[in-house]
Amino acid sequence: MGLATPVAMPESAITCDGCYFRREALCALQDGPCPTFRPYVEEQTSVPPPPPLIIAPAHASAVAV
Repeated sequence: MGLATPVAMPESAITCDGCYFRREALCALQDGPCPTFRPYVEEQTSVPPPPPLIIAPAHASAVAV
């Protein structure tokens, strides 16, 4: 069983009812979609991975390696 592929959802379509955490009774917030929103996918048995972190170009050059 592989990981679910991310689904691009229009900003207006994002609601708490479509969130994995709300559907699994794991949501701690009650006032709207939050930054931890993960789309709920049928037959999914674990938390979907977070979206990839994208570093803004202005900050990428300032990071010391």
